[in-house]
Amino acid sequence: MRIGFVSALDASDPKSWSGTNYFSAQALSEYAGTVVNIGPIQPSSLWFKRAESRIRNTMHFGRILPKQSFRVARDNARLIERKIKSAKPDILCAPAGSALIGFLNSELPILYFSDATARLMFNYNPEFAKLTDEARKQADELEQKAITRADILLYPTEWAAQSAIDHYNADPDKVHVAPFGANLSKVPEREKALAPRIGSKLRLIFVGVNWKGKGGAIAVEALRELIAKGFDAELTIVGCVPPADVARDRITVIPFLDKNDPAQANKLSDLYLESDFLILPTRNECFGIVFCEAAAHGVISIATATGGVPDVVKHGTTGFVLAPECGGREYAERISEVMSDKDHLSTLRRNARDDYETRLNWEAWASRVKLLAGLTLPKYRQHTG
Repeated sequence: MRIGFVSALDASDPKSWSGTNYFSAQALSEYAGTVVNIGPIQPSSLWFKRAESRIRNTMHFGRILPKQSFRVARDNARLIERKIKSAKPDILCAPAGSALIGFLNSELPILYFSDATARLMFNYNPEFAKLTDEARKQADELEQKAITRADILLYPTEWAAQSAIDHYNADPDKVHVAPFGANLSKVPEREKALAPRIGSKLRLIFVGVNWKGKGGAIAVEALRELIAKGFDAELTIVGCVPPADVARDRITVIPFLDKNDPAQANKLSDLYLESDFLILPTRNECFGIVFCEAAAHGVISIATATGGVPDVVKHGTTGFVLAPECGGREYAERISEVMSDKDHLSTLRRNARDDYETRLNWEAWASRVKLLAGLTLPKYRQHTG
């Protein structure tokens, strides 16, 4: 099976979509078929729309979404149609590709996968805030066109999958769920991931590039509450820098680690292996690759019950998801309860690793794609003769 991987970004770049394009394409290549990269798809009109967007933002004229515009989507379609003539794929795979396949004129079967729908993002994700009515309309219509056009719709959570059905009238028979995996080139062996943590400290890790959006202040508040309860606790912050007024005692800040650099990737892995909990009181989240990474290291996740998070972190089994209104005190209380029961702590860690091995990995995802494509291709070939 030749899989045409249609992406606006370069799927051979590990930084593409925080690594998701790269790792999904690599998994398809290893477990599902021959992958032919059809991308990056970057029409010249995209640059004009981006310039327009910058001007609009400066003048406070209302925001637009350059990539989710009809003009760019039509140009995308023309580029892709030319590329697939030489690539000769059996099936197209379009990650986050509503603007890639919305106007595409091709009889090839299409698998469209994304972590959300446009309708879910409106009034939820800051990137979709303060949009003009026309920008919302075009993004919404492109989503509808993509969902209608695709033969297979694959989402990493029930939250996103249900939106395709409820908001876009997707045929339930073509909607499927398969979680994403950990965007890591190396994963520790199970024995190492589940080895007892060294020392008596309670170690929390916060991994995210957006301090406010990922709930950094709540994580610090939870640390202070745990210290007040008598825990010898510390917090490591990876990926961002807290505001200057945040006291740094018992806090280690690592502004950035590049997972594509082996030494830095090893450093991140070591930090996970030293940690008891990933604490991420995120304000909005479609999936959360970071939860897969934590699970791979036997780290318990404690996060917010928002977006797709409850489908990734199994409450009470692999971690905990708390209501969005919960503050640091509630996070600290839940962590304190687990730390007071070592058997429960060990069970949660083991469950997290089990979940990574069976569900939250790219091999499982690619195997699902192979199965779905295998069911779809014979129907397509019979139809096309």
